[in-house]
Amino acid sequence: MSKLKIIARLWSHITDLQLYIAGNRKKSLEQIEKELDLTEMYCRPYADTDDVEEA
Repeated sequence: MSKLKIIARLWSHITDLQLYIAGNRKKSLEQIEKELDLTEMYCRPYADTDDVEEA
């Protein structure tokens, strides 16, 4: 998964958590946690890489 798609997923998680906190629960906390775990899996290939881009 591309870094851009991962960032989009993270923003989606933030929105889900904000809705959960506000009481507008579209997803259960367990569902949100499972989706966060999946996103973490997608991040693993990037965990040990440098983000320094060459000009």
